[in-house]
Amino acid sequence: MVERWVSFINLPLLEQARARIDKTLVDGIELDMSTEECKKMLRRHVNTKKHLVTIIVDVNHSTEMSLSLPENKFALLLQSFSQEISIVLTGYGGYIFKYEGDAVIALFPAEYDEIKACKNALDSSKAVLEIIKEVINPAFKANQLPEISVRIGLAYGYALVVLYGKSLEKAHIDIVGSSISLAAKISSIAKANQILLGESIYDILNPKSSSATIESNFREVKLDPTKWKYLSRSDPESLYHVYEYLNTI
Repeated sequence: MVERWVSFINLPLLEQARARIDKTLVDGIELDMSTEECKKMLRRHVNTKKHLVTIIVDVNHSTEMSLSLPENKFALLLQSFSQEISIVLTGYGGYIFKYEGDAVIALFPAEYDEIKACKNALDSSKAVLEIIKEVINPAFKANQLPEISVRIGLAYGYALVVLYGKSLEKAHIDIVGSSISLAAKISSIAKANQILLGESIYDILNPKSSSATIESNFREVKLDPTKWKYLSRSDPESLYHVYEYLNTI
């Protein structure tokens, strides 16, 4: 895959996004949002474990919006959101895995360079917040739609690629493992426009053997042990650690 680097500080890209979402809100969805590229990637690894960074971008308070908006307007809001977020995530090398209600789920393969995959996923999460602030919310406000906030969760881990059938081309393909499960749990405890990540990503980006760390970019989240019961991968005697990413817009 050819990597495409995107920085939404880049004014022409912001203008392109503004023009695209304005047109979408008037004429309907502009792009065919497919997960086929991700399926193609996964089909090359059936019945094997892959190292993946999973990112989940979930719209906050979407249930309340679904009750207050006409169905067609709520659908257009979700379609517009999913279109722009997909462009951001794929721009940083991610594969769109699923559109699940009000959430976009993407995978960043990490077999060859786990540091790069973690950095790309984090950079994409920053760009997501920027595109929401600079493009999506102003467009929604101008079209009498509610502004949105998101919860973002990232996790790194193994995932087993499984095929639900015999036909490599036709059968449903999925992944099973800690990466996607933990990303879902992490995103569920995030606050509005907060980026949370699991301990594995933190450890990869802050190796104990390195003298040059970036710990100041992260803050550990204090979790309620009566509600958060997932064990650490590195220390089974303690709970799985979650960190907030502070280097955002």
